[in-house]
Amino acid sequence: MRREVSPADLIEFAERGLAGAVSVAGGGSSHAAIIARGLGLPMITGVDATVLALPGGEHAVLDGTTGELRIGPETGPGPAPGPAMSGNGQHQAWPPGPVATADGRVITVLCNVASAAETRRGLAAGATGVGLLRTEIPFTGALAWPTLDEHRAHLAPILGLLTGRTATARLLDFSGDKIPPFLAGLAGEAAPAATNGKTGPGAPGGPGVVAGSGAGPAPAFGLAALLAHPSALRDQLRAILEAGRDARLAVLIPMVSSLDEVAQVRAALAETAVSLDAPVPRLGIMVELAATARAAETFAPAVDFFSIGTNDLAGQVLGLDRRDPSARPALAADPRVLALIAHTAQAAREARLTVSVCGDAAADPQVLPLLVGLGVDTLSVPAARVPRVRSWVADLDARACADLAEQALAAPDVEAVWKLVPTL
Repeated sequence: MRREVSPADLIEFAERGLAGAVSVAGGGSSHAAIIARGLGLPMITGVDATVLALPGGEHAVLDGTTGELRIGPETGPGPAPGPAMSGNGQHQAWPPGPVATADGRVITVLCNVASAAETRRGLAAGATGVGLLRTEIPFTGALAWPTLDEHRAHLAPILGLLTGRTATARLLDFSGDKIPPFLAGLAGEAAPAATNGKTGPGAPGGPGVVAGSGAGPAPAFGLAALLAHPSALRDQLRAILEAGRDARLAVLIPMVSSLDEVAQVRAALAETAVSLDAPVPRLGIMVELAATARAAETFAPAVDFFSIGTNDLAGQVLGLDRRDPSARPALAADPRVLALIAHTAQAAREARLTVSVCGDAAADPQVLPLLVGLGVDTLSVPAARVPRVRSWVADLDARACADLAEQALAAPDVEAVWKLVPTL
């Protein structure tokens, strides 16, 4: 129990039998909540701050389904957490490989991870690999840019589990609720121009996507800071290529707003691969800014795949910060968000690119049928939810999902969409 549980807290204690987490601050779309879902840990946010003043040693019951925390002698010690809640990665094995819908459409299910514990859990549950490796999570409390050795130490245990499997490593995404102390001052200076913790091209009211030079107001942190640093990007790329040499490696750029950003990363990636005598991995972009989604056909020729980040995309479109208690994955069913996903998926099809959704909406029962209906063929979901998503996909009829998505795009609001979606 902390004033604000961080994602790094959860990863640190996951291997040591962590049973649950309680945070005064935060919401359902915070990165701590996302990591908790990946680990299969119950977590509640928004509790009264007086809980922090209670003496240690009390028995407590945490109910992640109802969002209740009960403290006191009457709760008793309770049962020990079972394997699904232990965070130790020991779970019943499921057969790996893609899963087909009831009418035969093949859907690839990957997992989102930031730790070896999540990776083991996702693979044991049948994930064919990792669709989103959040490389920044261990460094959200860092006092300086991660060194090459620090990257190696974090990446090797995870990528070492992915020999012969898909391994999509996202570059450092120091933005939103993941800004480390060494960038916090810069982020504070940029705050007046920020929307949902993001600044620069693509923010609502901003200049939109810049297809050429990347001119226009740039964020003081996040991708712009990574590209501006003389060695941070190449250090991370080198560690990714070294640790992921035996995996089916791909590199993912976060918060992309211009073609110039893509070109800079592609050049650095090629140079690093040559220096290591390694193959050049596929390069994709996160589509999580509304302006980037609207210009997806402009980005398609410059990339190898799209990965849609529904958490940030929905937050930006709906004006919700990740820490807002009302933010949750199901809001990606809003017709305005669905229209951007549909446009991105169409641009990918026309360019013969793969398109995935790696936001938490891919594991939400009110959104999943809509994503399948919009043509998304790869889902990357929290590791603990892989079995559930595979089961849901197998029960879906892709043609019926397409009809459902068409109705949802024409709906007046998200509540109307939710009423359309059948119960999974």
